[in-house]
Amino acid sequence: MIELMKNHLLRAQEKKARLLMMVGLIVVAFGLALFLNNRTQANLNLAVVGNNPSMVQSDSLKITKLETVPPASDLVMGKYDAVVDFSSGEPEITTFKDQSFKDRLKMMVAGESGSSASAVKKQSKASRILGYILMFLLMAGVTNTFVYTEDKERHLMERMIASGLSQGKLFVSYVIFLFCLLVVPTFLIFVLADRLFSVDLGMSLANYVFLIGLICLIGTSFALCNAAFFKDGDQASMIGSMILVITSLVSGSFFSLSNEENWWNGIINMLPQKQFLQLVEYVSSGESIQSNYLVIVYLLGLSGIFLSIAITKNRRTYLR
Repeated sequence: MIELMKNHLLRAQEKKARLLMMVGLIVVAFGLALFLNNRTQANLNLAVVGNNPSMVQSDSLKITKLETVPPASDLVMGKYDAVVDFSSGEPEITTFKDQSFKDRLKMMVAGESGSSASAVKKQSKASRILGYILMFLLMAGVTNTFVYTEDKERHLMERMIASGLSQGKLFVSYVIFLFCLLVVPTFLIFVLADRLFSVDLGMSLANYVFLIGLICLIGTSFALCNAAFFKDGDQASMIGSMILVITSLVSGSFFSLSNEENWWNGIINMLPQKQFLQLVEYVSSGESIQSNYLVIVYLLGLSGIFLSIAITKNRRTYLR
């Protein structure tokens, strides 16, 4: 096992440019999340179009009056949490946040008792940070399965298995190597931000190391499962990245796409990215990790399924 890991590390040195690009994208996503969070420090930031005589006033509410509806990019970039349009008389709310946020905002705009700006919960800093790096971290897993894909492309795997090397030990080495390749630089970014630059991360490093490790495990298992079905590494990377971009976006990594359709919300809630982001929100709001064990079991179980599929496919390919 030690010799296998040394071999993987030596081969990784030949991919320095790719690894530096991976780290660079994560750093950029991390910085962008902090930048957008600092721009939206008010509890609730609304753009209001038209006359709003019934609109509540609060210290935790920032209202920007506009003549026309702002572009959707202002919502995506976090300039506004929502747009409330009174042009047609009845308030029309546009937001990329989830349905529960929209429902609470409707109650607040309608002036219902018990509703206030502070009750309309916004995305926490930790959720924004991990949400922004989530897609890049998962994609890094897919694009950095080069050790596994090269062993298949160059027919090295057949030779190693024919020489008596356990396929189980070989696959474990791939899992450990890829997991460490994702989790170590990512966590170091958070440690440097916290210790060296005194950045408020919105959550303890202990919670971050667990959550980062969890999502890296999911990324590792999916990446190997995806690569197991393709002979060409570039094709595996392209298909896997496409799947991750689509599922991460609809899961709410950057903004929520959930709506009133129960079937659509049901599909989204099954995605690991959605479950992970909900777990981050719970933990960052003060709940213990142990109290959310069902979400953790689901994510670990899904990772186990991905790895089982990858191992089974690999065995059928090379053990005849």
